[in-house]
Amino acid sequence: MKKQKGGFLRWPWNVVVYVLLFAVLRLFAVPIVLILMAVQRKNNPHGVEEGYCLSRTRRRISWVLWGLLWLFLAAGLFALCYIGLQQDRAYWESSDYVTLAASGGGGVLLLLLGIYMGYTGARDAFFPGKSALAASIRSQLPYPEEAPPVEELFAMVDRDLEANGRWFDAVGIGQEWVLGEGASRIDRIRGIFVVDKTRTRHSGGR
Repeated sequence: MKKQKGGFLRWPWNVVVYVLLFAVLRLFAVPIVLILMAVQRKNNPHGVEEGYCLSRTRRRISWVLWGLLWLFLAAGLFALCYIGLQQDRAYWESSDYVTLAASGGGGVLLLLLGIYMGYTGARDAFFPGKSALAASIRSQLPYPEEAPPVEELFAMVDRDLEANGRWFDAVGIGQEWVLGEGASRIDRIRGIFVVDKTRTRHSGGR
């Protein structure tokens, strides 16, 4: 398989650029950073430069950006709740209670979503040994508790995809491994197929 050179904002310079944009533009940097990440993915779609698996975990930095966005929106909803609670409740209508409950509930949901996406994205991007991808590879080895370091785990999948890989959008299929959001050993994959049976009965020549 011919390697593609992806020299646009390689790691860790892409993170440096993202941090600088956030320092200057604050939350307004989110759409710009997402556009830069899309361009980077287009120039280096499968992570040939740094390895397929490592590139896949580092792309989770986008989850950190989405997490920050959800946290910002959650803060806005909590602020609306606080302002509403400061008003005189003697003049409240039923719609005010509904609005307050919706804002509070939505704020809690966005807070939990932001914490989850931010934590998961930072863990996978900066600590690949603890990433979900590394865990999926370990779990499929004969002795997961004796698994080699994450560099060897990723290299095992990368070598298979480099030698035998065929790509279908973001999914790479090698001779031994399939790489998507996680990694799956081909010999462990089981398919579930639904068979529709049509029964025909004859009665009276019909």
